[in-house]
Amino acid sequence: MRVLVPKKSRSCSRAEGVFEVLRQRKAGLVRSLGTRVSRRALGISSVFLQGLRSSSAAVPLAPGLEKGRGLSYESLNGCLVEYIEKVRALEQVNQELEEHIRVYLDKKAASVGSWGALRENWEAIYHQVGEAVLENARLMLHTENIQACAEDFKDRYENEQPFRKAVEDEINSLYKVIDDANLTKMDLESQIESMKEELTLLSKNHEEDVKVLYKQLAGSQLEELDVPMGSGLDDILEKIRIHWERDIEKNRAETGALLRTKQQAETTAAVRTQEEELVEGLRTEFHETACKIQSLQAETESLRTLKRGLENSLYDAKHWHDIELQNLGSVISKLEAEMGEIKVETEQQQRDRENLLTSKQQLEKDIAAYHCLLDGEQSRYLS
Repeated sequence: MRVLVPKKSRSCSRAEGVFEVLRQRKAGLVRSLGTRVSRRALGISSVFLQGLRSSSAAVPLAPGLEKGRGLSYESLNGCLVEYIEKVRALEQVNQELEEHIRVYLDKKAASVGSWGALRENWEAIYHQVGEAVLENARLMLHTENIQACAEDFKDRYENEQPFRKAVEDEINSLYKVIDDANLTKMDLESQIESMKEELTLLSKNHEEDVKVLYKQLAGSQLEELDVPMGSGLDDILEKIRIHWERDIEKNRAETGALLRTKQQAETTAAVRTQEEELVEGLRTEFHETACKIQSLQAETESLRTLKRGLENSLYDAKHWHDIELQNLGSVISKLEAEMGEIKVETEQQQRDRENLLTSKQQLEKDIAAYHCLLDGEQSRYLS
């Protein structure tokens, strides 16, 4: 690279630089030293101003500065002559360097022709190596993506494990609930059977009590009626009620007849006493019979209420048990479906992971083959 500066411009620029330095020096000396200003510096400044501006006008100076002016002018001319000589020497050295560079470039241009085939081969190899490097980088990026996907699937699989364990625990707890429900069902069924047996026993006892009551009424000179024993408790109770109402009416009629007989037989004291005793006995017996009838009616109503309550309890237990079984069946079906989906997803993730591992191994083999190829090419070209 040629760096040449014309002599005139370099000398003028140097002169102006020297003038600026002297002027700054003069200002610094004035600021720092005050009255200790060099008159010689002032004289040199005046000479530079006169020489650079090519002014022919005389500058009025003090009489003591005339001698200093001549000395400063001579020293400045000497500096300028030395600087110009140095510039000429540097220009000559610059020309010699330019000549050497030109000769070297001509020699190099002459020897380029023998390197053409090698340069083409080298450029082709360099292009192949660049493509191989790019392909290697692409494969490495793809491998890293596959590894990241595999890590993601692994993390998802590990994160799904607690949920799977929780679902299995919940299913086991539901199985326990089902077992408890079955035990409760068996207990309720046993209670229902025992209640049925108790109800049958109560029916038998009631029938026996009714028969005993019939026998007692027969012993007390009341007309015994053959009450057909029906198969239902309501029919039996209805027939007993009709029978006792008829007996009550009959007792009332007999009581009225006895009262009328008593009124007609008031003439004799002995007869009156016997009639009063008979009436009193009939009243007592009638009262006892009415009390028994009321107690039997109350017992019948209590048995009927107990029967209805047991039937309602049995119906509610069956209904609740059916509802619970339906709910548990739906929950179990849902959980089994979810377990099937989780199992399918887990198997799919396992297959994907195996495929990724296979791809990773194949890519590692390809990368190793590329490295061997590149090392062989590099060793061949180096040799």
